[in-house]
Amino acid sequence: MIPVHLTSIKTRDGIILEGIAVLPKRKTKTALIWLHGLSSRFSSGQKMTQEVSSACKRAGIGYFKFNTRGHDIASRANKKIIGGGFERFDDCIYDIRAMIRFAHKLGFSDIILAGHSTGANKALYYCYKTKDRSVKKLILLGAINDIVALRKKMGIKKFTNACAIASRLRKNSNALMPTQYGLFSACRFWSLCHVGEKEDTFPYYDDTRRWIALESIRIPLAVIIGSRDQYLDRTPSDYLAAFKRHTLLTKRFQGIIIKGANHGFHQKENDLAKEVITWAKR
Repeated sequence: MIPVHLTSIKTRDGIILEGIAVLPKRKTKTALIWLHGLSSRFSSGQKMTQEVSSACKRAGIGYFKFNTRGHDIASRANKKIIGGGFERFDDCIYDIRAMIRFAHKLGFSDIILAGHSTGANKALYYCYKTKDRSVKKLILLGAINDIVALRKKMGIKKFTNACAIASRLRKNSNALMPTQYGLFSACRFWSLCHVGEKEDTFPYYDDTRRWIALESIRIPLAVIIGSRDQYLDRTPSDYLAAFKRHTLLTKRFQGIIIKGANHGFHQKENDLAKEVITWAKR
């Protein structure tokens, strides 16, 4: 067992985010900050956390994983309703800044920002909007477009109906979607489903679209996908090729396929950790 420190941070808008820190004995300047996916939490995916944090510790890399305000489906903090069904996507900047600030206080100046699933949207968006120079590398894991995922999960007809309802209801900021579409506010569902929203950061479903956020990236980028990711709408190779086409500095891009892994990389956590650390140390 490796020593794990339970801790918490506070964002500039007053949200308390709980999480963990794993600090190596042979510390370098580098820390990996891991962003969880939609409605997940810092304590989810414990096997993945154990494998990646252990690999980081051996490499002298700090490991941090905190809740974002999108943790769980719904929660309450600082008189706000938050959670994956209610968060405002662009508030992720507050969360990530607080995480990076915490790592800086512990002496880590070079940040590797790693986002899984919806965390990948947030990691890319943060780098695009802030140009934070302390983020030296970016990892997007299971970076599935939510429009693609929801169409596949719900079916096109149900998805189209849901988007129409969200469009109509979102004028009322407190409106909820009908229960058959899950526990979402209409505004949150619209953010996930509508083409061109801030959250629509990697639109590989449309060859005519620009990838404005990705095209802004100048730091080394790794995109990691499981070969059996249940939300893929194409082969893993074609998926990675789409990301590479929209990466301006292709020499700093690496696409990695974890053979046999699903969206959560279940039972392939050790393989994932090896790939993450090998790339991080390049």
